[in-house]
Amino acid sequence: MNVYATHDELRRYLGLTSAQTGDDDLLLMLLHTASRLIEGYTGRYFYPQRATRVFSCEHPAHLALDRDLLVLFTLTNGDGSTLPAESYHLLPGNAPVKASIALDRTQAVFVHPGDPVHAIHVEGTWGFHPRWQEAWAASGDSVQNDPLDTAATTLTVNDADGLDPTGYWARFAVGHLLRIGDEYLAVTAVDAGTNTLTVTRGANGTTPAAHAQGTAINVYRPPDDVRQVCLRVAAWLYKQKDAGFVRDQGGLRGHVVVPPALPDDVQQALAPYVRLRVA
Repeated sequence: MNVYATHDELRRYLGLTSAQTGDDDLLLMLLHTASRLIEGYTGRYFYPQRATRVFSCEHPAHLALDRDLLVLFTLTNGDGSTLPAESYHLLPGNAPVKASIALDRTQAVFVHPGDPVHAIHVEGTWGFHPRWQEAWAASGDSVQNDPLDTAATTLTVNDADGLDPTGYWARFAVGHLLRIGDEYLAVTAVDAGTNTLTVTRGANGTTPAAHAQGTAINVYRPPDDVRQVCLRVAAWLYKQKDAGFVRDQGGLRGHVVVPPALPDDVQQALAPYVRLRVA
């Protein structure tokens, strides 16, 4: 569901005219494929997802996380007790994305009265963004349903077309992840004529909620370089459909050279984002 660039951005990147719509479904599929390739290469997810993840109790005061943590809501010990915020530190301290949790051993230790496997529960918002505090941008629009109830999948806005307050980004587009209150909504269609958005409610582990008319709508902005790489990879995949996958053939019998899983420039751009795996 999550993509790091929009359908309209890819069309502009490829230089397609408004009349060239025959491959629109394919372009959206390639954006999904490109996004998953980026995640597979880096071992990171560049979108926010609320979830509770479980970890084995292997050290009394340190917990290595297997995913990037943006926000911690609740840390539950192996005995079912909730650890207070003053009893732990999120590390690294000066980074927006956290990789581990260290307990203040004068106040608490990790315990596992029974099986240590999957004893510790961490509820939070997971994902990677180097500027998390700036990741949600104002759309300049608000809910016009009165109200938007928990089951509604059509979101009415003032102006579904045009640009956001920066004058650079599309206000709403297919592929956008929206935030209204604490709920995330994924945009699957935009109708500029009726100023409505078709949305998937409770996206990325959030809970559908009722939203009053006039509630502000924010739009998630993936890291700029990740968005650009997503466009690059999706365009590369699009061109491969006609070019085939053999890049070169050597002079030796049976010797065939095929392109790498990702182009060299893409691998170089993503290299700083590759995450060390935690077993």
